[in-house]
Amino acid sequence: MDFFFKPQAVVVIGATPNPLKGGNAIIKNLLTCFQGDIYPVNPRYQQIEGLTCYSSLEDIPAAVDLAIVFVPARQVLTAIEECIVKKIPGVIIESGGFAETGPDGQLLQQKLAELARKSGIRLWGPNCMGLVDAVNNNVFSFMSAEAVKRGFAAGSVSLVVQSGMLSASFLVDIMSNGIMGVSKVCSIGNKVDVNECDLLEYFINDPDTGVIGFYLESIPSGRRFVELCRKCPKPIVVLKGGKSPKGAEAAMSHTASLASNHRVLAGVLAQAGVFEANDFKQMMDICRSLAIYPQRPAGSGRVAVLTFSGASGIVAADFIDQMHLSVAVLSEQTKSALQKLFPAWMPATNPVDIWPAIEKNIGTDVDVYQESLQAVLADHGVDAALLITFPGNARVKFDLADIAAQAKNACKPVFVLLMGLREEVFRYQKEAMSLGVPVFQELYRMVECLDTVFRPRTAINAPVQQLTFSGGSLSPDQRLILESTTGAQDEYVSKQILQSYDIPVVKEKLVDNVEECLNAADALGYPLVMKGLVAGGVHKTEMGLVQMGIPDRKTAADMFAGLMGKMKGQGKVLLQQQVSGKVELIAGLIRDPHLGPCVMLGIGGIMAEVFNETIFAMAPLSREDALDLISRFRGKKLLEGFRGAPVLDKEKLAAVLIALGNIGISYPRVREIDINPLIITAAGAVAVDATIVLG
Repeated sequence: MDFFFKPQAVVVIGATPNPLKGGNAIIKNLLTCFQGDIYPVNPRYQQIEGLTCYSSLEDIPAAVDLAIVFVPARQVLTAIEECIVKKIPGVIIESGGFAETGPDGQLLQQKLAELARKSGIRLWGPNCMGLVDAVNNNVFSFMSAEAVKRGFAAGSVSLVVQSGMLSASFLVDIMSNGIMGVSKVCSIGNKVDVNECDLLEYFINDPDTGVIGFYLESIPSGRRFVELCRKCPKPIVVLKGGKSPKGAEAAMSHTASLASNHRVLAGVLAQAGVFEANDFKQMMDICRSLAIYPQRPAGSGRVAVLTFSGASGIVAADFIDQMHLSVAVLSEQTKSALQKLFPAWMPATNPVDIWPAIEKNIGTDVDVYQESLQAVLADHGVDAALLITFPGNARVKFDLADIAAQAKNACKPVFVLLMGLREEVFRYQKEAMSLGVPVFQELYRMVECLDTVFRPRTAINAPVQQLTFSGGSLSPDQRLILESTTGAQDEYVSKQILQSYDIPVVKEKLVDNVEECLNAADALGYPLVMKGLVAGGVHKTEMGLVQMGIPDRKTAADMFAGLMGKMKGQGKVLLQQQVSGKVELIAGLIRDPHLGPCVMLGIGGIMAEVFNETIFAMAPLSREDALDLISRFRGKKLLEGFRGAPVLDKEKLAAVLIALGNIGISYPRVREIDINPLIITAAGAVAVDATIVLG
């Protein structure tokens, strides 16, 4: 990929002297920044911007390692074929008019993909803004030449953006507001060849990249992307467009119907240690915060708040409490040090309202912010500090250079909120960027980014484990079912397969006549549950085929007759021990088209679709993956003895989740597995109902 990022010679196919055209902006940007050879190509001109213009690639007398194509879509195929003949290894296609325009454009894009596949040439785009490298001062894009002349602030954040215009707006916003520096910004457009995986793989080893941010509308190579994320030692932030659920119309199980478009990906990204953003500005703010603090700070996230406004401190404390942080309890030593700054009537507490201290020390050389910050950062019970400041107010004085030095010396994050005069805020913002101090203009965003800095990152640095998994103790008949049948398997068959993988299931017996029914009932013991099993009948309760609380033989005989009547004698009856428990979970597996088999855990029973509280992880699962999945489950308190319910052995639940993933990995024809409910009993979790869907 170095021919994209470090080319020695660049050809521009579609160059033009017309200053209103993108082909001219590309040339001007190259002349402004690029240190290598530049070759415009356009048969209509002999010279463009003082450079010799060539009528075709074959006329260029030297080797070229990067081509930028900006011609109408119908001419692009010919241009790529000429690049192949010229043996140019990489091409950035910035032209639009492909898959985004409809069937004709889709056909053109398919032909581009075929050329790349057959020839080995790497194609970036089409329909993109190209590449900007602020560290090496390269602009391979048609973005405004005037904007490029203003220059970029170099930093350690590299961005991969599927939208072309969005990448340009990111850059303009960064340049004009002095928010952060960037390393590289890559607009990849329609991703005919080069995609987010290729760039992630490159950035993992790029010394100029410390944090990687993605805006993506699709991740077709999702499994490869997630595996690369898990290997990456650098923080990764993803903003995924198109999250809204469209439903799962073809889903046959609760597991699949609860898997919205984005829910599975969100769980898998969390499993991989990826930070997820919800909007563009948030993504940028998280990226720049992680660039300043790429390693998780020590401590649990106990925060001291220094503010000129009591109300701001109260609201900050509210936000801290909503997240994974906590308002620090100041030591007596710290409070004593602060009290020296305050009038006697004002006790020193956290949040620290320093306005009374400011008023007390008017006319002195005391820097209240500096001394207050020094006191709280020295406190062993404080892991980070938030400063709420008022640029432009003559009384509210603070020194960003001192703040940066104190944060560095204490090895504790210090975040600053700027609320005040616009010109002063902008001046402090630019100074903060050069000093490595994270500054914000929104209180919630500041607390949110601090929370992100303190999030556990164990998964980021953990190597992807090479797992081995058992095929269970399946019988030949069960293997045949998994390898050759289709559709939803009945509850009895499904649970027999699960049991072969050591997943605990309820004691039960399948019967097809009343004598067998009564013998089985006596053996299992009362009370009983009786279910009618009929082909294709996945949701038995809705079909009236479930009877619970059967107390004796007579009732069992009557219920058996009733169920057989409803099924018109075409099904069988399943007798089960009635399992009781206060907590019901749902566990399962779906086969995502991009991520492959993914394991699910959620709130189960009849409330599964009401609360829709589910989380996912990509199979196969290690023990650590399974325990992490349980820890991310927002209903995990239900497993810890909630209101007298038995405490669940999380290792045993982890074993169930691992087994579900192993089935999905071992048998590609398994589309869905649904265990609902998985009831928590004193003996552990037990699968009471289950469905396996094959296809």
